[in-house]
Amino acid sequence: MAEQTMVQAGSSPALRWGRWLIGGAIYLALLIIGLGFGGELGVFVGASLNVIPFVGLAILAYFAGQRFNWVWIVCGIWLVILVGGVAVNAFGTSTLAILGTLPRDANPSDPEIAAKLATANIPGLLLGLIGAIGIGSLTLVPPLRRGLARVMPLDPALFTHTVALMAIVTITLIMLVPLIILGEPPVLALIRQGGEGISSLSDASQLRTQIYGLVWIIPAALFAVGFGIRRNLAATLTRLGVVRPTLPHLAIGAGIGLVMALVVHFALPLQVSLWQALGWPTTDQEAFAKLMAFALSPIGAIVIGITAGVGEELAVRGVLQPRMGLWLSNLFFTSLHAFQYHWDALLVVFVVGLICGVVRNRFNTTTAALVHGVYNCVLILLAVALA
Repeated sequence: MAEQTMVQAGSSPALRWGRWLIGGAIYLALLIIGLGFGGELGVFVGASLNVIPFVGLAILAYFAGQRFNWVWIVCGIWLVILVGGVAVNAFGTSTLAILGTLPRDANPSDPEIAAKLATANIPGLLLGLIGAIGIGSLTLVPPLRRGLARVMPLDPALFTHTVALMAIVTITLIMLVPLIILGEPPVLALIRQGGEGISSLSDASQLRTQIYGLVWIIPAALFAVGFGIRRNLAATLTRLGVVRPTLPHLAIGAGIGLVMALVVHFALPLQVSLWQALGWPTTDQEAFAKLMAFALSPIGAIVIGITAGVGEELAVRGVLQPRMGLWLSNLFFTSLHAFQYHWDALLVVFVVGLICGVVRNRFNTTTAALVHGVYNCVLILLAVALA
């Protein structure tokens, strides 16, 4: 199932290294300037940090797969740093949520404080994250990949697929560990303790940040599937499942998205009641409302609908699903919400993602993005109307 190279003849990867290095240098300079001076430029370039590490890994994996042997080492180091960074962020956010329940002048030697720290299970959090990395690393074992290839559309011998599989499995597990160990989403725990959202930006700035994120995700998705290395633009868009929408696509996407939003809106209270009757914890709706307060407006509904619909569908259903399969890519998608949702809401996210994945398989990513966008937009509009 090796992929066919779609770049122009005479433009081998070796001849394009200079272009990639120049592009990387320009981005690095922009990042340094933006973060150094701050302001709107800093917010804009800061939004890139959610996607550029993954794009860099994909580019290195493609070049390593072209028998640039030394790139294998660089790609491996990059993968370790990426996974380690995600784990450190998860540990740091979760630890802040744990320590936030303690007084500011808490003395660890105080028996009462020591007992709270022991109950918080910081060692368990650390062991869980290490275990997630260990389990994810098992995907580097060829027999395991060959077994997964029987149920997933990946090539177990292809270097790019190996790197992607290891990264996706590991990050999925890492993102779920804090919820398992803490018993609540760490971001919502921080909001509950502080009483406000965790961002210091204004509502308008947070909405612009969402738009900036989409501006970075679109080219990132192109490069992540080999644009300029293995594919030309037409082949890249085909690989991503991006098409010019037809009227049937628009009608199907908008219809499914609207129905999903209405079903979730009216069924969610019933699900929460059932969850609570069974004694299972549910998402803290008050804390979540503070987290999403910046988007609770008609403009916010449109912005979130477009940015999440297009961005998440490009990344998950466009980039990942054709290689990681419907189930693993959707588990990854669901895990990305585990810092802000409890298991009840994660179940809804999983079902919504599953429907978008089926739409992607049946039609294309464009239609799936429309489903996702309309779903988000209608849910927020309903929340605004009933506030």
